Amino acid sequence: MNAADPGHPATPHGEAQSVVFLCLTEPNGANAAELSAHLADHRQWLAALERQGRLLAAGPLLDDDHRSSGSGVVVVRAASLDEAAHLLDQDPFHSRGLRTYRLHPWQIKKGLLRASGTLSDGTADPT
Repeated sequence: MNAADPGHPATPHGEAQSVVFLCLTEPNGANAAELSAHLADHRQWLAALERQGRLLAAGPLLDDDHRSSGSGVVVVRAASLDEAAHLLDQDPFHSRGLRTYRLHPWQIKKGLLRASGTLSDGTADPT
């Protein structure tokens, strides 16, 4: 993605910003058995996004005891909000109405990400 891509914001001085799309996903009344029935499809969808270079990060939000709260986060690379929504609509949890989501453009201004490999196939090196 670069500043010439449609929907990619630029700063007032013309340099490209690093913008990704943050998805906050929530249960939509589905029980654990319904979610479990589609968990493998959800994981395959995430792995496919990862292989395409579109998935920056994904995982559950945790409570104070480090247990899943039921909510989750997915961060994707896309050229526009519409494209990001199209990607998130393909999540089997979302397409089957088991979860809902809110999508936010997120400008990454600070931080250092150094990782190689993919988490879904166990080749990650987060150093």
